[in-house]
Amino acid sequence: MNRFFLKEQADAINKIIDKTDISHLKNVLRIRAGELVEVVDLLGEEYIMKIKTVNSDCVELTIEEKLDIKRETSIDITVYQGIPKGTRMEYVIQKLTEIGVKKIVPVKMTRCVKDEINPSKMQRYAAIIKEAAMQSKRLIIPELEYPMNFDEMLETMKSNQQNVVFYENEQNKGIKDYVKQFPSVKSLGIVIGPEGGIDDSEIEKLKQANLEILSLGNRILRTETAGLIASAIFIHEYDENF
Repeated sequence: MNRFFLKEQADAINKIIDKTDISHLKNVLRIRAGELVEVVDLLGEEYIMKIKTVNSDCVELTIEEKLDIKRETSIDITVYQGIPKGTRMEYVIQKLTEIGVKKIVPVKMTRCVKDEINPSKMQRYAAIIKEAAMQSKRLIIPELEYPMNFDEMLETMKSNQQNVVFYENEQNKGIKDYVKQFPSVKSLGIVIGPEGGIDDSEIEKLKQANLEILSLGNRILRTETAGLIASAIFIHEYDENF
């Protein structure tokens, strides 16, 4: 069943007003009055709704059933991703959304080949996240922060309960060791470097900020793979709904 997000709390009569969603409903799915869709409201509540009317400026729906399925993870994960080149960031944000990450932060790091993300690209990223959230039946659309520099990242990370960084030169401590040391974590920041890894000077700053330096094993993963693997493992270990 197709899924859509409302921009307000669900009520007796509900309206989808996003032009992209309306076009998708009318021209791609060709949904008509009387058909059912899944809808998530502003509060993250999930419903089965019936299409009442389909117009050019809005689609009206009525509630048929409220669902109670624990789809979101009990751990809030934020991934601080060193900005990769080309279209790799699109893959990163799509897959992180699918597995349950709550926030994605592009970070300008020393070894980024190209670290500028213009407004049109941010709009495209937001659309990719929304589509991935709909496809994976998320109850929220993950937050995408505007790109920030390294020092700004260090400041924003203070709101997380714990923060870790994965570093290819770390050989002693992995995720299993970390989970034994910290058996209960509710919010976690994960730092992933760009192509070429994280610069030594940046690692020193992370150590000074008391981040845990971890290894993802003896193989070197691509930047677009590392954050996905790390997040999935932490969700497996910490998510009470898994």
